[in-house]
Amino acid sequence: MLEKIRTLNPDYQINELDDSFKEYGRIIKQDMQEAINYATTYQNTNAYDTSVQALEEMPCIQDLINDIYGYLDVMAGVVTGKNEVLNGLEYHQCSETIIAVTDYILALGKRQDMEENDYDIDKCELFYVPKGTVVELYATTLHYTPITVKDSFKTICLLLRGTGDSCQRRGILKKKNKWFIAHKDNVEKVQAGDYPGLKGKMIRIKYL
Repeated sequence: MLEKIRTLNPDYQINELDDSFKEYGRIIKQDMQEAINYATTYQNTNAYDTSVQALEEMPCIQDLINDIYGYLDVMAGVVTGKNEVLNGLEYHQCSETIIAVTDYILALGKRQDMEENDYDIDKCELFYVPKGTVVELYATTLHYTPITVKDSFKTICLLLRGTGDSCQRRGILKKKNKWFIAHKDNVEKVQAGDYPGLKGKMIRIKYL
């Protein structure tokens, strides 16, 4: 499927999870089939269920949490939807661990490449993530919603509990443990008060 996506999008370099990915995160070799089977039942609507008790109680998720976060309080949620663009970037003061329930593409950047609160979208790299892959994205990695490969995407997301809860805005700090910049063409976010710090031509991927 990767080659089909590359053919549809000749203007973009879409990488496999090769050595170039090591600057952004690492692949975790762990069987998460039970969690994937559960998340597969979710509808394909655009939604983020931040904390799913049934997932958090699964032994495979508990093992993953303990191995990566050292027994800290971590929530496991499900993100679903259709998305063809990179119209914002965020980061957290912790790793974000994701489990691919479907194939999808991640657009990633580096916090150290930000100039104040601005980031050049041309510095982003695109990575194809196959279904079943478990990835830890480092706290220094800029990221956002996965980009659809076929029909829609689904992913399981692990973050420190409380991430995304409401708080007083401070600069690009939008919610607890969530710093976010929008693209200027992401009108809904900009009108809602998000800083348009993602500069350059918006990335738009054609999917199957």
